[in-house]
Amino acid sequence: MNYKNFASTWLSLQASNRFLKLVIIGLVGLNFLTIIGWLKKDSSVILIPPELSEKAEIAKNKASEGYKKAWAMYTATLIGNVTPENADFVLDSFAGMVTGEIRALVTEQIAQELDTLKQEKVTSSFDIVRVTYEPETDKVFVTGKNRMTGAGGKSDATEQTFEFKIDVKQYSPIITQMASYEGMPKLLSVLQKEEAKQKAEEERQKALQKNRSQP
Repeated sequence: MNYKNFASTWLSLQASNRFLKLVIIGLVGLNFLTIIGWLKKDSSVILIPPELSEKAEIAKNKASEGYKKAWAMYTATLIGNVTPENADFVLDSFAGMVTGEIRALVTEQIAQELDTLKQEKVTSSFDIVRVTYEPETDKVFVTGKNRMTGAGGKSDATEQTFEFKIDVKQYSPIITQMASYEGMPKLLSVLQKEEAKQKAEEERQKALQKNRSQP
C-alpha cells in the first residue's frame, strides 16, 4: 500500500468534510434567519374595492392610496346619506371609525347636525363626483353633490367636500383627521396660493397706508 498517497487522500477528505460542515452550518443559519424575518414581516392583503379600479393594499400599520380612498368613499357615503330613521345608526357607526383624540369633538358636531335633520324630518343625500388623494399631506378628499329633501321639497344640489386623514392600526382603519365644507377640496396647492395671495394683499395695504401717511 502506498501510505503516502493514502495519507494525502485522507487529509483531503477531512478538509472536504470540514468545508461541507461549514456550508451546512451556513445554510442552516441562513434558513433560521429567513424564518425569523418571515415571522417578523407584516403580511399584506391586496384588495380590489368595487368602487375603484386600482388595487388597495393593507398591512399591519399602513395602507395603500387605493385602500384609503376606498375607506374615505365609504365614510363619506355613510355620513352624507342620512334619514331621520338611520341617523342614530350613522352616528354610532361613525363614532367607532375615528380616533379617540377627535372622537368627542367630531361626533358632537355630527350629532348636532343629525339631530337637526331628525327634528325637521329632512333627508340628506350625497352623490360622489370625484376622490382625490394628496401624497404631500396623506389626505383624501371626497367631493360630490349634496341635496336636502324635506316637507318643502328637494333643495338645489350644492358642492360639498369631505376631507379625511386615515391611518391603519393593527389592520384596522382609523380616521385621525376630518373636515367637511362646501366647495372644492382644500388641497395644499390651493391653500398655498390663497396664503400667498393674502400675503400680497397685506403688503399692498401696508404700502398704501405708508404712502398716505407721507406728506
